[in-house]
Amino acid sequence: MRLKPIFLAVLGVIALSLPSCGRKAPPFLPEKTMDLRVDRLEAHIEEGLIVLRGKVIPYREREMGDIVAARVYHVLYFPDDKPCEGCPIRFGDYRDFREVVISKDAFYLKFPGTEKAGIHYFAVCLVGQNRGVGPISDNAILSIDN
Repeated sequence: MRLKPIFLAVLGVIALSLPSCGRKAPPFLPEKTMDLRVDRLEAHIEEGLIVLRGKVIPYREREMGDIVAARVYHVLYFPDDKPCEGCPIRFGDYRDFREVVISKDAFYLKFPGTEKAGIHYFAVCLVGQNRGVGPISDNAILSIDN
């Protein structure tokens, strides 16, 4: 008989604590999105380095100064383990590069340290001044033989 009031008290404490759990933080404005993206991304080897090239669309000169970095997604597959045509590519981590060259609507980036043999897949997002990230590009594929 005494368990019923204790049970109700515990249930009441739990019910009152549920809406108040969670981290409280000051309000913030959402990040500004960037609608500039890299189109027709290609990967080539130039002077021993992988170079990524493409076109920035939609091209608006006033927004080109807002680009502060490029977020590059990269994954390496071995020829016997490459994904099928049209299968989604599972990119791992990304690297942000501030050494991006954008002149007019052309995108150019040197991607160091990937001279390993295999099939390299790349995708790029442009990053704005307030860390807003634009849409992801199409995949660029580069095959490196031994």
